[in-house]
Amino acid sequence: MKKHLLPVLLFAAAIIAACSGSPSAGANQITLEVSNLQYQPATMEVTAGQPVRLTMRNNDSVEHDFSIMEIPMAAMGATAEPMAGHEMGGMTADPQLHMVAAMGATNTMEFTPTKPGTYEFFCTVPGHKDAGMKGTLVVKAP
Repeated sequence: MKKHLLPVLLFAAAIIAACSGSPSAGANQITLEVSNLQYQPATMEVTAGQPVRLTMRNNDSVEHDFSIMEIPMAAMGATAEPMAGHEMGGMTADPQLHMVAAMGATNTMEFTPTKPGTYEFFCTVPGHKDAGMKGTLVVKAP
């Protein structure tokens, strides 16, 4: 009976390791503070192939969002809550990454970037990007 215990334990360990590969388990945790039409930090660095859990805290008295028009991704979690009545400034295309937070609220999303590069993020609320509400996500090679 004891000689059968080792394969069972190895199998259980393999299952646990496989299940821990979800985005939130080993994700890079980033908190993005928003106030006065500014993102803090304005530049964020992550690594291609590694999950990212991005939390946006809106410390302002108006709604803001976080958008990247195009970014190669392997996965995006459904954690970014939509907001009824959110105005995206008459954009003709939807951003690949988008999350909104009402004034004084926090929102979170998960994604895994797959290609190194520099990607601009910005707020789509009318006038906010023009006022300088933008930043850079740098995806480094693994």
